[in-house]
Amino acid sequence: MKWDRQERYKIGRRANRISLGGNIFLAAFKLAAGFLGSSTALIADGVHSLSDILSTLVIMVSLRVSAQPPDESHPYGHGKAESIGAKLVALMLMGAGIYLGWEGIRIVIRGEVPVPGLIALVGVLASIAVKEGLFQYVSRVGQKISSPALIADAWHHRSDVFSSLAALIGIGGALLGWPFMDPLAAVVVALFILRVGWKLVFQAIEDLMDAVPDPELQENLEEKALSFKMVQGVENLRLRPNGPYFLVDLQLVVVRGLSAYEAHEIAAEVKESLMGEDDRIQDILIHVDPGEITEEE
Repeated sequence: MKWDRQERYKIGRRANRISLGGNIFLAAFKLAAGFLGSSTALIADGVHSLSDILSTLVIMVSLRVSAQPPDESHPYGHGKAESIGAKLVALMLMGAGIYLGWEGIRIVIRGEVPVPGLIALVGVLASIAVKEGLFQYVSRVGQKISSPALIADAWHHRSDVFSSLAALIGIGGALLGWPFMDPLAAVVVALFILRVGWKLVFQAIEDLMDAVPDPELQENLEEKALSFKMVQGVENLRLRPNGPYFLVDLQLVVVRGLSAYEAHEIAAEVKESLMGEDDRIQDILIHVDPGEITEEE
């Protein structure tokens, strides 16, 4: 389904607001439970949720910019705002990971490790349940409207699930008599956050550098264009991302001897057919060249 920009923005904004509300609740709850329960791992997890609030706000802005129609300064639209938003989210995620890892290492080195209370255990269990629910919801919406920014935000939620699982192991181990496991879990959480952040940064860089987003679709488009009568070849077919959409450029080689009108009609038919191949295709630019074989041959 090819979404209207404003309709797509409304769907993304709704998911974003639910995500923001969940993050605010969890950040406050986990930090309170972490301080009251003296759990370094849960405090680290709460700081992670604070970074989620900031990242969700970034996603809100990027979705709003992306929804703006093309203008004189941006003839291809504003879709890349979502890739920029995804990159900012990833960088914030990595920054939080570095901070949390250092804090966990510092506490282990210092050797003053308090034993967490049961409220810390309740806090981390609540975090796992809420964050997994947010991941499933935001991920489905992101896939539905092909939003790289929302998908990045969804994986931010999933990183929280795994970080909370690490915190759960650390808190559980500390309660069973191994206090060092709590700050050690904070370090594990930090490493996982850094890994997820790096993957998201790399994907956002690929989008901004116009890396081929779907090689299989590119091959399918070329095969379909070649199936048209009077089409002798397809050259320089390029597929590049534009936020949630794809832009396609290609040279269509048609048999020699066709009139300009006939060549234009063939190009129009090819474009209409290729546009129907994938809902993510925003526009196709076709340049027509004469081939070596004449129509009579």
